[in-house]
Amino acid sequence: GEAFWHWGIALERLERWEAAISRLERAVELEGENAHALFYLGSCYEQASRYLEHEGYFIRAVEAFERLLEIDPNDSYALNYLGYMYADKGTQLEEAVELLSRAISLDPENSAFLDSLGWAYFRLGELDQAERYLQQALELLGGDEPEEQAVIFDHAGDIASALGKDGEARTHWQKVLELSPDNEEVRLKLTP
Repeated sequence: GEAFWHWGIALERLERWEAAISRLERAVELEGENAHALFYLGSCYEQASRYLEHEGYFIRAVEAFERLLEIDPNDSYALNYLGYMYADKGTQLEEAVELLSRAISLDPENSAFLDSLGWAYFRLGELDQAERYLQQALELLGGDEPEEQAVIFDHAGDIASALGKDGEARTHWQKVLELSPDNEEVRLKLTP
């Protein structure tokens, strides 16, 4: 099972989604209730749903994370991943807030978790709450990977823009481009 798990992770990093899913499903089949294998399988399903635009993979991702949370209800990373999936898709937003609040109660200094909760509130239209959590996430940045930092700055920019704070939004989006110069979506946000 462990060999299939590592094989699946390698294929996932190569963005060979269907091959990765096949190996990770086999790993879960062989390993049973292995939380790590389920996490990577859920993650791979979710990425495949985005990149291949396949709704069935999103449903499978939800099922994988729900199964993982049955095994370990206090897996903060699984709580965050599932909550963020819902928030990003704009569905199950009340459940997303609940999942993300639980993740933060387990790891209150995690900037990615704070960002996720802020994004869920943004999607709910609760901009003051969204801004509060994004501000906390920005204050804790530092050890995060540049890609994660870029997502947080992008979300902060979107929230500032929605609040009419255009200068602040532009500052956040410019930071995204410093971290991720090829981000055309954010470049368009900066175009007058």
